[in-house]
Amino acid sequence: MASIHHPNARRPRDAFAESPIQTLRRDHDMIRKLAEKFFNGHSLDVRHQAAEQLLRAVHTHSRLEESVFYPGVRKVEPNLVAHFEEEHLNVDDMLAALQDMALGEARADGLMTDMIHAVLAHIREEEDELFPMLELANLDLSAVALEMQMFEANLVHMQAQFGKLGVRH
Repeated sequence: MASIHHPNARRPRDAFAESPIQTLRRDHDMIRKLAEKFFNGHSLDVRHQAAEQLLRAVHTHSRLEESVFYPGVRKVEPNLVAHFEEEHLNVDDMLAALQDMALGEARADGLMTDMIHAVLAHIREEEDELFPMLELANLDLSAVALEMQMFEANLVHMQAQFGKLGVRH
């Protein structure tokens, strides 16, 4: 998810070795840029492209957090992590609904807007609350970093094998 044009493009080889939090912040930045592209796109094609990239990016990022990152940091603040997992369930429901819609449908546009706002609010909360707590806890997250790298590589491979995630045109 290193590029706006290719959300599932590989990160530099050692990106996870630095810090899982830095990796997630980079994902968050990309999601913000794609959201801006979606909201400010001057053509329907630009908005559709941004929507498809955003759906893939959010899906990959969510699976990574839910499957690896949250379990790896739960001990620092279990209630806060549980709160974030609940927010993920809400976004997952919206992602599933969007997969069954065509991009041109008014319902899809409204649901996409709702999903983006929910994701952006979630990102702000993670960056303002959870990440600072984790940084203060001074945990060794190297095992989490390696597991995140392996998990994402497998997920991207599976997505390539089974087709794109996204709404229909």
